[in-house]
This record gives sequence, structure tokens and C-alpha cells, in this order.
Amino acid sequence: MRVAIAATPNMLAGLWRVRHRDIITAALIFICTLILFLASHVHQIADSRYSILLSQSLLHHHSFTLDAYNWPPQPTRPQVGYNSYGDYYQLEVVGAHIYYFFPPGTSLLSLPYVALLNACGISAANHDGTYNQRGETIIQASLAALLMAALAAIFFCMSRLLLPWSWSITVALGGTLGTQVWSTASRALWSDTWGIFLLGLALVQLLADATGHARMRSVLLATTLAWLYFVRPTYAIPIVAITIYLWLYRRARILPYALTGAVWAALLALYSVQHFSQPLPHYYSASRLHFGSFPSAFAGNLFSPGRGLLVYVPVLLFVLYLLLRYARELPYPRLVIMAGGIIVAHLVVVAGFDPWWGGHSYGPRYTTGLVPWFVLLAICGLKGMLNWQASRRAAGAFRTGRALPACGALLLALSVLINARGAMAHATWRWNVNPVNVDEQPARIWDWHDPQFLAHEPDSDLPSSSDRGK
Repeated sequence: MRVAIAATPNMLAGLWRVRHRDIITAALIFICTLILFLASHVHQIADSRYSILLSQSLLHHHSFTLDAYNWPPQPTRPQVGYNSYGDYYQLEVVGAHIYYFFPPGTSLLSLPYVALLNACGISAANHDGTYNQRGETIIQASLAALLMAALAAIFFCMSRLLLPWSWSITVALGGTLGTQVWSTASRALWSDTWGIFLLGLALVQLLADATGHARMRSVLLATTLAWLYFVRPTYAIPIVAITIYLWLYRRARILPYALTGAVWAALLALYSVQHFSQPLPHYYSASRLHFGSFPSAFAGNLFSPGRGLLVYVPVLLFVLYLLLRYARELPYPRLVIMAGGIIVAHLVVVAGFDPWWGGHSYGPRYTTGLVPWFVLLAICGLKGMLNWQASRRAAGAFRTGRALPACGALLLALSVLINARGAMAHATWRWNVNPVNVDEQPARIWDWHDPQFLAHEPDSDLPSSSDRGK
């Protein structure tokens, strides 16, 4: 009894030191990645152009329309599933009103930050009501950097639920610097920027519940997932999968989860009916899904030099190896199976998009929303490896090898280098229009003589930020 009483203060002190170190580490990861993201000077203002202007319209005019601003006269042009305001494909014309075409979730979630920067004199609109592209770029670039730096800290916290401190740092930095987080999501407020931030929060809740570190809060989880859908409709895939997971394995918590989700769905439908006279906005329709070029699109999203996921994030090959090699030692196989199913379903759906290559972007932008799932699988794969090593060590049969960690380190370094080019080399962004517009000649996606990540033209004459990126 005395031993137990004496040990308790020491145990508490040890736990405090671990938690204190984790807090400091997460803060340092946030600060370091934030500085790096802010210093990376390629800004991809494409689909997200006017999203901050919508935030300001909500703040100053209390309206989802952009009618209050001074627009040059433009003829309405038919697009796939909607009518655009002239060549501004980001703007939708409905009756006599002008709307931001893409989902409103990004603009709504960005409201507090936009209000802060507006108060500091930075705005997406000039005093005469015309559009201020420089102001919008500043707001988008800084907010995207903040969100993705916070996501790096979230990845660290998620890793610490299963992995040692050093491995958790590796996963956090690899999951941000070696993926589309650096080369795409931190460059502007793509819809996936808020999307993967919210998904990271959702996965922390799921993993903490599975490991017993914290009880799942159904209302919070349902709210997080609802806003995922408000940000980008392709997140319906993980929402459905997580709902099935809860029904199968956490059924006691499904009722508050379902009721909360129903309330948010009703609010979205109310907004859409009021503004578009239909249950969902036009962007949420499946009109761009046709699967006419599915085989080439599916292969291109994985292996092409212009958009191939495994080309731009080769460290995923190492993660796949870990999952296969240590399959029997993997923790929480239900989460692993769910993650794998979501990844496959997502790849199938985006292969049906038109255009499947994502317009003007860098690398595999359409799979940016999968990065948190890749991180979860990396965590489980590494934990499986460590479990196997521990069991072999206990049996006296384990010998430390250098080939496996060396291969993993090499693939991670290559991933970081490739994604660094997308974030820091303007030539990689200009590749979309130089020497010819990739939307007019999509065969360039397969040209190994001119891969986007090796683009080396002089850094001048940046393409217009109105270039398509849908």
C-alpha cells in the first residue's frame, strides 16, 4: 500500500511531463509549419476566388448574394449545371442575382478571420465596390497557412494516441510537408483546405474513442461532419462510412448523432430552397459525374506525371507496405478497413469528374481530401511495425535492420521535395498554361518529358488567378 501511495505522485509527475512535452511539441510544429507556409510564395487563387468576397458580403451586407459589389457588365454563359457571370466561372447567375458558385462552407467558416483582417484594413473589395484581388489573396494565403499549420499539430496529437514522441513528429511533418497539404491546401482556400482541417478533427475524435483516451461526443462529431459536407460534397463519402461505423460499433451514440446531422441537413436544404429553389445548390448536383473516361482517369489520378497520387506522394508506397507487411499486428482494424474503403470510393468518384485532372492545379489536387486518412493509416502501419518488433524482441529473435527505415526516409524526402516545388516554384503553377493550356490539351498530363513537378520556366508572367481549377 505504501509503495502504491508513494508511486502515485511520481506517476502523476511523469504523466504531466509527457503531456507538457506534447503541448510544447505541438505548438512548435504549428509555429514552424506556419512560418514555412507563409514563406512559400506560390498562391493558387483559382476556384476560391471571391470566396472571401462572399464572407464580406455576409459581414457587411448580410447577404449570400454578391449583388452589392461593382461588377463589369458580362453576358450570362451556360456552364455544366449552372449559368456563370461571363468568363467568371466562380460566379453563378440565378435570376437577377450573382452568387459565389462553390459551396458556402468555406466563406462561412472564414467569417471571424475575415472580420479581423477587415478591421486591420485588408479587404477583398475596394471602396468603390470593385474586387480587390490583392486583398483577397492576402486573406486567403494567411488563413490557409494558419489552418494547415493547425492541421500539422492535429496530426501530431492524433499520432501520440498510438505512437512514441519521435515517430509522432515524423508523421506530423511528413503528413503536411510531404503531401498536398503543403503544395495545395496551404496555398489558398481551396474547398479542401477547411475540409481536411475538419476531417482531421473528426479523426482525432474517432481514434481517441477507439483507444479509450476520450469518449466520443456524438453532437460534436455530427456537427464536424455536417460542415465537411457544407465545404465540399465529395466528403459525403467519409460521412456515410463513419455513419455506418457508428451504427455497427457505437450504436448507443447513433441517435444524438443522427438528430444533429438531420438538423444541419435541414438548414442546408432551407438555404438552398430559399436561394436556388431546390433542395441542394447547383454545385452539389452530380451533373459533372459521367465516368466516360473512367479507366484513363482512374489510372491518371494514381500514376500520371501530371496528377498521379503515387508520383507526387511516393511515401504512400511505404505506408502501403507497412499495412500489408504487418497486417496481423495492426491496431484497430475496423478503422483501417474503413479508411481503405473511403480511399477506394473517393478514387472511383473523382475518376468520374469532368475534368478528371482538376483543371489548373498542382499534382493530385482531387485527392487532397484523403490526406488525413493517409495519416491515420500511416499511424496504424507504424504501430503495427512497432508491435511486431516488440514481440520479436521479447522472443529474442529481433535484429535491427536499416533497409526498411532507409527506404521509408528516402520516399518521404522525395515526397517533401516534390510538394515543396508546388509550393515554392512559380514555374510549376505556370505549367498549367505553358506551353499550352492543359484543359485544351489534357494529354500533357501523361507527358513524362514535361512533368509538372520538374517545370523550370523563368519565374515571370504568372497566369491569371481566374484560371480554372474546378
